Amino acid sequence: MSANSRNTYTVKQVAELSGVSVRALHFYDEIGLLKPASYGENGYRYYEKEQLLSLQQILFYRELGFELAMIQKIMGDPKFDKAAALRSHRDHLTKETQRTTDLISTIDKTLAHLEKEIPMKDNEIYKGFD
Repeated sequence: MSANSRNTYTVKQVAELSGVSVRALHFYDEIGLLKPASYGENGYRYYEKEQLLSLQQILFYRELGFELAMIQKIMGDPKFDKAAALRSHRDHLTKETQRTTDLISTIDKTLAHLEKEIPMKDNEIYKGFD
């Protein structure tokens, strides 16, 4: 897929790049969450790098379980800092990765305990749970 010489993308191209449906992108525009960079005379929506990065932020917040209204409030704040938000997302995901690793380890130890009768300490039974 290629953008034109101004590095603009149609809604269809953004949908293909991001995995977000055209319908969702239209909805994000309607509610003011993600406005295109411009509209063509034909009514087409055109997106540029700034909108692609904003959509990435939206997707990160959605991954973290945020409702669209809250995302709109956060990103609409004049003090919103994309780099700070990305650092926060990274920190959260790093913690989740460690938690997931701990849970997998707990599963493996429990299976070894159940299937091979390998002793398991009581304090290992709940490792990884909040």
